[in-house]
This record gives sequence, structure tokens and C-alpha cells, in this order.
Amino acid sequence: MTEDNSTDKNSLSCNFCGKHRNEVNKLVAGPDVYICNECIELSYKIIDDEFTEEDLQLDNIADPKEIREYLDKYITGQDYAKKVLSVSAYNHYKRIESPVVDDVEIEKSNILMLGPSGVGKTLLAKTLSKKLKVPFTIADATTLTEAGYVGEDAESVLERLIQAANGDITLAEKGIVFIDEVDKKARSSESNTSTRDVSGEGVQQALLRLIEGTTTYINVGSNKLSSEKIEFSTDNILFILGGAFVGIDKIIKARLNKKNKIGFNSALDNENELDKDVYLHATHEDIIQYGLIPELVGRLPVLSGLTDLDVDDLTHIQQESKNSVSNQVKALYKLEGIDVGFTNNFYKTVSEKALNLKTGARGIRSVLEQFFIELTYNITDLKAQKVKEIYIDDLDHETISYIKEVDNAEDN
Repeated sequence: MTEDNSTDKNSLSCNFCGKHRNEVNKLVAGPDVYICNECIELSYKIIDDEFTEEDLQLDNIADPKEIREYLDKYITGQDYAKKVLSVSAYNHYKRIESPVVDDVEIEKSNILMLGPSGVGKTLLAKTLSKKLKVPFTIADATTLTEAGYVGEDAESVLERLIQAANGDITLAEKGIVFIDEVDKKARSSESNTSTRDVSGEGVQQALLRLIEGTTTYINVGSNKLSSEKIEFSTDNILFILGGAFVGIDKIIKARLNKKNKIGFNSALDNENELDKDVYLHATHEDIIQYGLIPELVGRLPVLSGLTDLDVDDLTHIQQESKNSVSNQVKALYKLEGIDVGFTNNFYKTVSEKALNLKTGARGIRSVLEQFFIELTYNITDLKAQKVKEIYIDDLDHETISYIKEVDNAEDN
């Protein structure tokens, strides 16, 4: 294939995305077909990101420190959670390679992560799967219902895992499933009533059957009534359950106070520090008291608490995380030929405003999206004015400095 050089090249367009020749850098010609450089790059990424069974080398799995170092690139802080995930994932995939050693059968260890909303639970699980090169899927426990009721059942999660593995059943059976907001299915949740809770304990029972390791039958095809069913084993799937467990801090503090109480007026030291790290003190007994059934909690032997985020944490996330929203903004403007720079004061101001939203790191995106609406709306004008660099010091458009391209002809 060669780049098209016809005299009417501006009238040609990419057969994949429809963009005209003058809207892209390159338009490659084939037999009666054209593809632009952007579609080529996207196609390469899709192929590069696909998982194959050869990608997962069970006999040469990354060690815990290597996994941790990879997680550090994308998640700032949460040191304990990253260490727990690294060790648990390493043990899990070593177990798949050798499930029985000296007549000792090694059982799998699923994981329960708990922490406030927006502290990185989903990102940790997703990044872990990326490092291990295994298929990954996310499910929201609030959308699941007990089998026989309207809505998604637990097995639908496995269907999505197969799709993530591009239909490779063997590979899907070694993937990672992250089920978020499992705390919303607790028996003691606010949604619980005296009537039968078809979306609560019933879902917990269904999840219990899947995560402990079982063989089930999964629909393959878009129409469940007529689609083929295949046998699918969950014995080697790593299940990671997560939740904010709003209110569990009271259970944890009550237990710690009772344990440490000496006199009638005694209280825990460093109360403020405990508020931030309270999830690190959670036990399986606390989870059961909160409302998860003991049988399910028993199948989640690895418990990992995540700490709440403060202004410093949110600032570090912006500056150090490889895929931070700040870096994404810079990348978007780079596509327009404009470099964007932020001062330390800007990062801190964004963090302070994001903290007030009480949505964790997700608040950073909300703040930046709102701030950049006006700038992006006028992007064509900025390019026409030959703006090449933008520096921002505060969440006030008056603090923005614009540096334009120098016209050499004018200099002379």
C-alpha cells in the first residue's frame, strides 16, 4: 500500500472512519479502498491489546514486587492494598500452575477490597489484569438479581468475561472478575425491608456459588432463548469484590474502642488519623456484622482496606499517576498542537475543590472538565491565533498565560 497522491486527493476519504484526506495526516490507498493513519493506529492498538493464551505465562508469572512496581505507575498511594493484591495475584496464578503440591491441595484466595468511593478499587483490579495480561470484566452488584427474577443474574458476569477473552473459553477461565458495590447487597443495608430481599441475600448466595469454584453453563450468543450453552469452570478465576461499606467505620471504631477502653472516659488516640485509615482495621467479623453472609465472607479470605484520600493524595495522583486526568488533558491538547502546563498551585487548588465533592479521585475529572469547557470551546480560535503553549496557575481563567508561535518573518 502507498499513500495516495492523486490530484483530487482532498475529495478522498477513509473508508473506515469517513474522514476526508485534508482532515488526517496520511491516507493510505489499497485496491479501491482507503484507510487513514488514525484508523491504522487504532487497529494496531486493538490487536496489541488482545489477550491470547500465550500471553499468560503461568510458569513465569511476574513476582509480587514486579506487579507492585507496575501498579505504582498508575495508582498513587494505597501501599497496603497494592502489596496485598500483588501477593494474592501471584499466589493465585502459581496455584493454577501447581494446584497440588506434595498431596496438599492449594485452595484459591479471592479478595475483598473495601474503601470510600473513588479511592482506586476498580483501577487497582483493572491495572492488575493489564499487568498479568488476562481478560478482565467489571460487574456492578446493584444490577444483579437472584436467578428467576427480572434483571441480570450472576452468570451474566461470566458471559462478559468470555467476551473480554474474545471467545477463548480456556483463557476466560483464568481471568479476573471485579464485582463492585457488593456492600449494597448486605442484609443490613438501608434498602433491606421485612419482605424477601430478592436482590440482596439471594445475590450473595449466587455469588458464593461462583466464587468458591464451580462448573456452570453459560449462554453463548445474543439471544438467550436460542443460544448455545457451554460448560464453564470458575475454579481458576480470581474474583475481587469491592464496596464502599458506608457506615462500617462505626462498627470498626466501636470494636476498637471496646478493645482499647481502660476507663469510662478513654478514647482512641489519633482519632483523625483513624478516620482516614479506618478501613485498614476492618476484619471479617466487621463485614459479617455489616450484613454480608458468613458463607460469602468465608470465600473471601484476603481482606484489603483502602485509605481515604486527602488534598496531598489527590495532588500526587495528578502529578504522578501515568494516566491521571491532568495528563489526559495535556494529551488531548497535544493533539491540537498545544502544550499545556500546570503550576503546583493549580494542582493543589484542583485537589481542594475535588475533595469537597466527596467523590474521591473522580472529583478531579469533574473539576477539570468544568474548567476546560471554555478553553476547548474556543480551541479553533486559539489555533488561529497560533497559540502553542498554555500555562495555568489557578481555577481562574485570568491566571492563564498564552504563548504564541513566533513569526520569523516579523522578527526579521
